[in-house]
Amino acid sequence: MSKFKLSPINQKRWERFKGNKRGYYSLYIFLAITAISLVSEVFFNNKPLMMSYNGELHFPIISAVHKGTDFGLDYDHEPDYLELQKKFEAEDKGNWILMPVVPFNANQDDPIDQEVLDEKIKVLEAEFQDRLAVIEEGHGSADDKEKSRTQIRVQMVSEISKVDKLKYHPLPPDFTSRHFLGTDKNGRDILARVSYGYRVAIAFAIILLLVNYTIGTIVGCLMGYLGGWFDLLFQRVIEIISNIPFLYIVIIISAVMIENDKRIGFFPLLGIFVIFGWVGITWYMRTATYKEKSREYVMAARAMGASNKHIIFSHIIPNVISLLVTFIPFAVSGAIVSLTSLDYLGYGLPKDYPSWGELIKQGTENTDAYWVVTSVVGAMVIILFLINSVGEAVREAFDPKKISRYE
Repeated sequence: MSKFKLSPINQKRWERFKGNKRGYYSLYIFLAITAISLVSEVFFNNKPLMMSYNGELHFPIISAVHKGTDFGLDYDHEPDYLELQKKFEAEDKGNWILMPVVPFNANQDDPIDQEVLDEKIKVLEAEFQDRLAVIEEGHGSADDKEKSRTQIRVQMVSEISKVDKLKYHPLPPDFTSRHFLGTDKNGRDILARVSYGYRVAIAFAIILLLVNYTIGTIVGCLMGYLGGWFDLLFQRVIEIISNIPFLYIVIIISAVMIENDKRIGFFPLLGIFVIFGWVGITWYMRTATYKEKSREYVMAARAMGASNKHIIFSHIIPNVISLLVTFIPFAVSGAIVSLTSLDYLGYGLPKDYPSWGELIKQGTENTDAYWVVTSVVGAMVIILFLINSVGEAVREAFDPKKISRYE
């Protein structure tokens, strides 16, 4: 089997792409982040990657639901593997559990042990009372004692309030509990929701890109190549669609469905985006095709009896593909921003979907929990920066002024 080999012109494009170091390394970082997100269950999950019980290996992350009785517990529902892990460690019978890096999934809330915190508050109160008693028994003027008592009381209120805040979500980042970016108001791990939310966003963007570009490329090429009534008809169609306020349409449809206790699903929302999204690339493809069809290689293909289908797909599109490629990164980033914006406004995906927009909304509503909004905004800035850096490198690599193709 022969090795995959790039054509000379694509080799030149790849070398030009590699020459843009920021775009080149951004591509690999972007692919690594996307790969991690696509297998989020391996890194962010409340099920073990692997476990051993009585000498037998189990893989709960890929197997059917296990009952508590399967591991010596007295109930039939699925066990809490974090608690089971603590139990195995305490028993020290050779049983063990290997949990993911973050042992929480995107929709799992982590209940807070209120009793432990209440006990900690009682211990703090007792410590400060002892310190106050020492001051009362010590020497010094009444003013000095009052000043010391005031300082201790202020410190006591501050320390107790810090512990009291830990009794309620959202909780700040904590490596001990393995909530590396903290929790949201519902007790769900933010890092897990950022990863799962990115997977939803990038899947939405890529599917939208493929559908929009397929429709837009075919229609645009036919408009430019056939011309006549076909071109005039689709010009009017595109003009009508372009003048419809897309965002308002989505909000109206979503608002009507919410009134009926329903929400727009992933694919219906994708369909609405497609209805309005394919027209953008169509104009570019129409113009490029109109220009290409007058070139000598197209005339030669016609003279040789090539069909319109063959000329469009085998000759014209390969010569205008650089136009498509340069728009791809910016189309992806635009789709991610659009979906996040709709989710933030409450008119996007249902609440059971992990969403960057929903996290941003939580952060803006609860400004004290700064880690909520900074986490998702930071992730969004990084992803958009990587995509735009790749886009700039791609645009430079496919610059028609540097490399042209006519065949």
